[in-house]
Amino acid sequence: MNELDVIADPYGFLDGTVLSRALPKAAQVYEILRAAIIDMKLPPGAPINKEVIGSLLKVSKTPVSEAVSRLEENGLLEVFPQHGTFVPKIRESDVRQGAFLRKALEVAAVREVTERVTADQIEQLRKNMRYQESALSAGDLDDFHARDVEFHSLICLFTGYPRLPRLVEGSLGQLDRVRKLLLPDPDRPAETVVEHRAILDAIAAGDADAAAQATKDHLDNIPGRLEDLIRQQPELFGA
Repeated sequence: MNELDVIADPYGFLDGTVLSRALPKAAQVYEILRAAIIDMKLPPGAPINKEVIGSLLKVSKTPVSEAVSRLEENGLLEVFPQHGTFVPKIRESDVRQGAFLRKALEVAAVREVTERVTADQIEQLRKNMRYQESALSAGDLDDFHARDVEFHSLICLFTGYPRLPRLVEGSLGQLDRVRKLLLPDPDRPAETVVEHRAILDAIAAGDADAAAQATKDHLDNIPGRLEDLIRQQPELFGA
């Protein structure tokens, strides 16, 4: 095994990854690295070597640098001059701040959407719910997480404000890591489906107050479980 193999070992999840020629390289690298951090394929303390990542993905250093800068802005990477770039531990304060920002944005979004939702948009949400239920029945937690994220993204998208999904995503860095850690909880995915169903039913009924309350109740769940998670996996959390 040569030196490059040793350095590249933390990036085994990149094996076989081929970037699309039709999409911006930096955006693709960002999504790949973000997903790896959220999924703990790049756990706290993992180093980020731009040269190695670029080599494995067959791109220049520039799109990797752009992706790393965006991840740093979203709190998913830390840069230490003269030492390198690393995946940080999860900070409780960042999770709570992310939850606060997310709730403010998504409650406002669901009110706006409920007041002018279309039949096609309701059907898209119902289709997403069917996918969630199918993933839950199959025990496919990765697909369930993806559908969970998509449900919230659709609501933000339906506001008609194109910058909103990215604003919400920017507040979710540390929070999404906690959401993924909670998935193995035997009760949480089923609870999530029930909570999403309450949100969708309120939207379909045109009841903005009920949709807002259901969204608040749903989003308050994660901060309420945070202390238990810290006790169970203290090695993942830092000050």
